[in-house]
Amino acid sequence: MPKKIDYASMFVRRKSGLYMGRYRDAQGKRRYVYDRDPEALYHKIELLENPDLAPPKFRDMAEAWQAEHWDRISYKTAEAYTAPLRRLVDHFGDQETVTAQEINAFLVDLGKKKYSRRSVQMHRDILNMIFNHAIVNGKLTVNPCAAVSLPYSLTTTTRELPDDDAIEAVKSSSAPFSLFAKLCLYSGLRRGEALALRYEDVDREHKCIHVTKAVEFVGNNPHIKPPKTKAGKRDPILLDVLADLIPEGTGYIFCRDDGGLLTKMQYRDRWEAYCKAIGHDITAHQLRHGFATILYEAGIEDKDAQELLGHSSITVTRDVYTHIRQSRREQTAKKLNAFIK
Repeated sequence: MPKKIDYASMFVRRKSGLYMGRYRDAQGKRRYVYDRDPEALYHKIELLENPDLAPPKFRDMAEAWQAEHWDRISYKTAEAYTAPLRRLVDHFGDQETVTAQEINAFLVDLGKKKYSRRSVQMHRDILNMIFNHAIVNGKLTVNPCAAVSLPYSLTTTTRELPDDDAIEAVKSSSAPFSLFAKLCLYSGLRRGEALALRYEDVDREHKCIHVTKAVEFVGNNPHIKPPKTKAGKRDPILLDVLADLIPEGTGYIFCRDDGGLLTKMQYRDRWEAYCKAIGHDITAHQLRHGFATILYEAGIEDKDAQELLGHSSITVTRDVYTHIRQSRREQTAKKLNAFIK
């Protein structure tokens, strides 16, 4: 059994009951420190003499993680992380110790403020990455986030399916930029994937579309980037209806007059004008969801749908199918109620 240290014998006890210790600062000047607990005083002096031993503040750990991590992620991801990271630093910034209970309370509070499940998950993910980074760099030994699960009853936000009238308007419209909308509807391409598509990617011989890249906007400027996941690189089927719509050509299908990629504002202007022309306010992602609905109603198995949609996880595809199934049941219920009335 190790011998117990007599901390009280190391210091002078004042009449006030405080123990007094001393150390020399960085300039060699003698400084005095006081505490009622001699053991606490000992460790206080130890940290003052060896500041590198002091646990870092949360904001310092967050800044170190950000400095190393920011260059490894896409602009879009960094943009999404910015507000949650700022919120975390504002809340935990000056703390040297963050407990699992404090993290749980913070996440619960986000839920009470009606933050979505996805948003709360992002806050937890960022915390987890910050603490893991601190462990790897010798600043912490335990990740307090590891024991924390997402609170129950968080709001789950789902994108609305485009209604039948909007789908019919997309199918029948010949308004400017209608090819872009039909491409999303009949192939399930994401907005960035469709904007990066070249005529050379349309493989009529093998009846498929080679999806190998996507447009990412940094501010207003477009940049080509590889798919975010391995599943994103795929060859969805070139449906006959779409093959008839896409003309022969070279270069980017959706581009400026000089052949360059559309800027974010140029894309937005064209899309808003298109929505106004068809009389429906929809998004490109809703049309991708519309393609998922086509797959579901055609009886395509979820595993095949996962490949066509480029989902990295079968769980995502099944969640989409569940959402479609539920939406269709709600529509059926409305039709039945209207008929009976």
